[in-house]
Amino acid sequence: MAHLGSTILWHETLGPRRPRPPLTGTRTADVVIVGGGYTGLWSALQLKESAPDLDVVVLEAHDVSYGASGRNGGFAMTLLDFDLHRFAGNWGDAEAGHAHRAVARSVREIVDTVEAAGIDAELEHTGLLRVATNDAQLARIERERATAERLGLTGFDLLDQAGTRALLDSPSYLGGLTEADCAIVNPAKLAVGLAELAVARGVAVHEGSPVLDLSEAPGGVVATTPQGQVRAETAILATNAWAHRHPAARGWSAPLYTYIVVTEPLSDAQWEAIGWQGRHGVEDARNYVHYFRPTRDGRILWGGTDAVYRYGGPISPRRDRHEAIRRRLEAELVTSFPQLGRVRFTHHWGGPISITARFVPRIGSFDGGRVHYAFGYSGHGVAPAHTAGRILRDKVLGRDTEDTAVCFVDHPQTSFPPEPLTWVGAELTRRLLQRQDRKMDRGQDSGDVDPLLLRVLDRLP
Repeated sequence: MAHLGSTILWHETLGPRRPRPPLTGTRTADVVIVGGGYTGLWSALQLKESAPDLDVVVLEAHDVSYGASGRNGGFAMTLLDFDLHRFAGNWGDAEAGHAHRAVARSVREIVDTVEAAGIDAELEHTGLLRVATNDAQLARIERERATAERLGLTGFDLLDQAGTRALLDSPSYLGGLTEADCAIVNPAKLAVGLAELAVARGVAVHEGSPVLDLSEAPGGVVATTPQGQVRAETAILATNAWAHRHPAARGWSAPLYTYIVVTEPLSDAQWEAIGWQGRHGVEDARNYVHYFRPTRDGRILWGGTDAVYRYGGPISPRRDRHEAIRRRLEAELVTSFPQLGRVRFTHHWGGPISITARFVPRIGSFDGGRVHYAFGYSGHGVAPAHTAGRILRDKVLGRDTEDTAVCFVDHPQTSFPPEPLTWVGAELTRRLLQRQDRKMDRGQDSGDVDPLLLRVLDRLP
């Protein structure tokens, strides 16, 4: 499907694609899934794997690569909360270890599914490299490694400055931490490939089918679109950043806009100059992280640096670009890798992510168990959406499993307050985090999160 005015690299790689026809008329199903991104598609696939006779319908408002599933940075990683250290501090070691292992399992199962189904998602299971550019960030990654060891997690290795720069050579790097459970993908190709796999397994996928109303009905629910209806016993709400529009979920999440830039394909000399060995996905240890990774055609994708909440949480294509953040992202990449010279940038885009008041996913049920939901991945949803798909499958099938016992499932998390309090809280949090990033760069902050900031982060976006 064409994306008019889009500069999203991932969409360009799809080539010509005819969307699946919208829903027309009235039909019945066992399960109707609202949202055709990763959460909805993984839920559908895992339902069909466990119960092949189930009639499952997926309704997507645009096309399956339109939302975050088709425009994210392409990191299938384990991150929950700000980092593992803070997650364990908030939820306890046992709960944090359990949740981390559930998402790490998803990373591996995504790799297995892509390989077994032959999906051309440009997937590379290369691991994550977290880098430190000041002493406070170095202390953070050391705490992260210590937390992983305390929780009994494997695959984490600390690197000194020389070891870090041997993998990726920036003069600003002081050290690093590698984690094995991370893969990089072309997210749009993954979304389209999952949709094709779902259809092949008997799932009805309808694109261009926005759900105007999801309501209770005798014996189940009714999902109404502009041209049709689905009557089903159970529904799954899988709209992520758009979930806050549903009356029952209002206040449970808030949409933040984040942004990306992409370079032109680098020359062999440029790649040699930065020495990107192993093709890891990379994040630094700022509050507002920089995340970056290589693409199949030899570019660098670079994102992060800021996240913007708009008063009232409106979502609009008009907000898919942000010129001030674009300029900052481009300058920060060049500052990190001065050896690239005057590299040219060819793409810039953004989109909404979904956050919750506790910075972990929100997964549960409402309407007497007729509707199950999952959202709030804080911009790291590629792998957690797969985990959510397993949990939602088990909820639909009425099963209690290790996945449904993950700490944030059915947890009564704090909701956001009404406006203008949410906007005020978002701006206060943003400024506090950015101020700490600046102080860490100047060597004036240890990298610990002070109690006031913790209280704000736990209650507001």
